Amino acid sequence: MKTNFFENIANLNAPGIWTIGIQNDQNGDFTVSALYAPFKSNDPAAKMIVPLIHRGKASEMDEGFFEATATQVESLKGLYSNLKAVTASVEAAKKKVTQGGKPQPVKQTTGNPDEIEVGEPKISAEEKKKSYFDTLKKVVELNDACKYEEALNILPTVEDYPEKKEELEKRKADLTRKATQYKQALQLFEQA
Repeated sequence: MKTNFFENIANLNAPGIWTIGIQNDQNGDFTVSALYAPFKSNDPAAKMIVPLIHRGKASEMDEGFFEATATQVESLKGLYSNLKAVTASVEAAKKKVTQGGKPQPVKQTTGNPDEIEVGEPKISAEEKKKSYFDTLKKVVELNDACKYEEALNILPTVEDYPEKKEELEKRKADLTRKATQYKQALQLFEQA
């Protein structure tokens, strides 16, 4: 008997690691799980990808398996190829963000080389407000990307924005809770 199963995989033009599980029952129903990874990765984000599950009769599998799988493979090829670039850009952004949202001290001189003062730069209320909202925007983006630890690292402090105490404490508690849950979920996933 000749099949074109491997030709179909080759036609997807997606070299990598394929994990396929096939289960059938006495009624002729099939359950097929297919997971594609272009390379072996230890990145936690890559480990969160779940297999695509197909259910149906043998004839339905023959007709629709590769069409549905091709869609998943295309999206995963983009995800995996972009994973390293995203990680590198996040690390670069971390380096540029000031520690704890505080401005870095600057040296001010009066012209005399022996008189050097170190202190906080003067920031207008408008600039401070803009900085706060820009930082919060980044925090929301990191939260949406499930990067809770990074969001906590750049969250503005109550000391810098006492008027926003309630909002900042609420955000910090929420991000801390999510970070803990995320770590627990990853640990459970790694144990499975």
